[in-house]
Amino acid sequence: MPERKKHSKPLTGYKTDSKAFLTQIPILGGKGLIYTTPRSGGNWYFRTYITESRKYFRQSLRTKDKEDALVKGENLMVDILGKMSQGHKLFGMKWEEVCADFLTDSVERVKDKYITPERLGTLTTQVNKWIIPYFHKTVSDGHSTLCSELDRNSAYDYGRFRKRATDGEVQDITIRNEYTTINAICKYAYRKSWLPFEKFNRPEIKIKEVVRRDTFTIEEYKLFYTRLRKWVSESADEHEKHMRQMMRDFIFIKSNTFMRFGEIVNLKWHMCKTYTYKGQRLIELELPATICKNRKSRRILTNGGQYLDRLKTYSKWVDKDDYVFSNPNENKRLVKDTFYKYWYAIIKYTGADKLRNPKGGYKHLTFYALRHLGITFRLMSGVSIYEVSVIAGTEVRHIENHYSHLDITKMKDTALKTFRTTQDGEVIPIAKDERLLVKDIHKSY
Repeated sequence: MPERKKHSKPLTGYKTDSKAFLTQIPILGGKGLIYTTPRSGGNWYFRTYITESRKYFRQSLRTKDKEDALVKGENLMVDILGKMSQGHKLFGMKWEEVCADFLTDSVERVKDKYITPERLGTLTTQVNKWIIPYFHKTVSDGHSTLCSELDRNSAYDYGRFRKRATDGEVQDITIRNEYTTINAICKYAYRKSWLPFEKFNRPEIKIKEVVRRDTFTIEEYKLFYTRLRKWVSESADEHEKHMRQMMRDFIFIKSNTFMRFGEIVNLKWHMCKTYTYKGQRLIELELPATICKNRKSRRILTNGGQYLDRLKTYSKWVDKDDYVFSNPNENKRLVKDTFYKYWYAIIKYTGADKLRNPKGGYKHLTFYALRHLGITFRLMSGVSIYEVSVIAGTEVRHIENHYSHLDITKMKDTALKTFRTTQDGEVIPIAKDERLLVKDIHKSY
């Protein structure tokens, strides 16, 4: 039987027993009440009628104890009255609607070049896969969460939720980054007057140890790239051959320049050029701030120019404003899913999926492994941390934190060496005069 709505009248005088309710107890002079139902299993609920919205507000009190329910109901009623006195609409935006609006605004920020498309992809995944489900499950028992149900502590247990949902596999740094996104949404909602506070409270998360992602050793990388030629030769047709050739050259260019994934996939032909110096084919890149993670432009000059030259011979789109890594069927940037589709195929084909990490588990190698490899080569060949940080577009502190584990003895043994790659990707020492060129290049930064 539907409930009979009463508008501005107090809730006193309600029957304490009915077919729909086993018990109804008015609280705060009838402003609200607590009740149980035949299907509640003894659990107490709260409800009050909001005159301005002309509807009931209901919420589970999550207790079977009557005295506990009275206290919780009174506290909830006081909280509601406080919010309404501040002009807060109890039946305002749903949290998922706020998140959707935030992501729509983020699309505009990409257009205005405040954030990268890759950052938008990260935000979208965080919001839809984890943040919205957390609030639905934790705040609203699996239902859509209203902003009016939220308070400053509503996100406090998000880290615990993430740990349980991933069997403890999620890293603390990931949780901390997602808390940052949650509070970015909160701040956005506050500006829109959908929430009465600017940020959620969160626990302090101390990163005790730098998280190291799985990477190649030099020996593993040599085995990896030597199998790429056969992988390309086994292409089923011309389209597949084109895609495999492009992925092979993508791997070699990324290993030599150690660009981030979001930078290299947005590379255009006018940003790069190649030329020969002392018998070595060099590649020079001018990366604009708009495609760099730290929003700072930078110049890269390193070996590996032969791979860009080779790519240009079979690419269909080579005008200055075309993407270097384009879809062969249309003049558009190759999408992220395609890169990863071929990457995982290569990992499996080369046997890299069977490589073991120091803990004994299988390595999970991503495109980051190629960036890490390039940085490692430079450090092991005696290039200073500062110079490497400039080329990589990151802080010296980041290089120190993430590469301090390198074998210092081995680095000393190779301090007078540096590396270059052959056309097949083999890593070999380069001559002294070429090494001086590298140092001169770094000085120009």
